[in-house]
Amino acid sequence: MSLRNGLLAAALVAVGSAGACAPMAQARGPNGIGQEQTALIVENNNWQDMALYLLRSGTKVLIGSVPSFSKARIPLSGALIGAGEIQLLADPIGSNRRFVTEPINVQPGQQVLFRLENNLAVSSYSVW
Repeated sequence: MSLRNGLLAAALVAVGSAGACAPMAQARGPNGIGQEQTALIVENNNWQDMALYLLRSGTKVLIGSVPSFSKARIPLSGALIGAGEIQLLADPIGSNRRFVTEPINVQPGQQVLFRLENNLAVSSYSVW
């Protein structure tokens, strides 16, 4: 490989990897207008790892899992949120206990904080 080809390959790799490091603050909609990313932030203060599901219109979708005593950020697509009313279900792995939220109205760009406590009955959520 010549020096020129080597430099060209290195430049292409640098340009391609620079885009991967840039923060993605907004997603682009079909009309090119920026749309903010909706995210679910989960704080699992429970002794057990949790499988997380999103419930919408009778459909249950696995959206991720969070280990015990840890925090995770899960992006939620506009297609997953739909018209805006969802429920979250936390299912402790290896247990038959569950926690389901009441219906939550979520709009694109909002953040949902879902706190799972050791006593699942006192778990909470907030939307902003």
